[in-house]
Amino acid sequence: DMVQNHLLQLLCLVAMEPPLTLGERDLRDRKVDVLRSVRPLTDYDVVQRTRRARYSGGRGVGHDVPDYVDEAGVDPRRRTETFAEMVLELDSWRWAGTQFRLRSGKALGKDRKEVAVRFRSVPHLPFGQDQDVRPNVLRFGLEPESLSMDLTATGSRPETLTQLSLTARMDAPDLPAYGRLLLDVLRGDPALSIRGDEAEEAWRVVDPVLSAWERGLVPLEEYPAGSEGPPPRHATPERRDDLLHEESVMP
Repeated sequence: DMVQNHLLQLLCLVAMEPPLTLGERDLRDRKVDVLRSVRPLTDYDVVQRTRRARYSGGRGVGHDVPDYVDEAGVDPRRRTETFAEMVLELDSWRWAGTQFRLRSGKALGKDRKEVAVRFRSVPHLPFGQDQDVRPNVLRFGLEPESLSMDLTATGSRPETLTQLSLTARMDAPDLPAYGRLLLDVLRGDPALSIRGDEAEEAWRVVDPVLSAWERGLVPLEEYPAGSEGPPPRHATPERRDDLLHEESVMP
């Protein structure tokens, strides 16, 4: 449910066109537009673009964590995953060719809630560097709220590259997320609530994934509790998917 509900909501907010107003119709119309533009996943796409895993025993934050199947109330025969990842593309004028990676998991090393926007690598470096250059990454921290920019800049000499991070902390909201939502419900404002067609489009996106997983097309991987999850499939200089869930260079 983290992908179908929360992460697809974040996808909508990141990729939607500017609404005419923040009224409930304009805002929700633009979110539905995003979901409608998600390219449908075939079985082949699900195998290539999704991952599922569950944690094995490891060291959590200050305590040992047993295998997930040894946790109280867990039926190991159900092969329930504790980690999910999927890569989506939007068939839209603005986002064609851009990949959106949705990732959620339990018992990971750090409780990180963020949107990481990785910029394209520069086509040419004017100072002749030939080393692997990290792409710039813009991070929207969700809890706590923050905004940071990880940059690769020239150092004291033109041939030297330096990793920098610019971070701004935001004031905590007056209400927690669900508190704000409940307050809007009491006020009769449905702008942040899920509309029926939005829920249907969200299930259209994830249903092919669930079907392929149930048929065993995607193997159930394992990762140690306290780790960053399964190792990235592709961590080449061209893709650098590892940077999307890496810590900022500076606090």
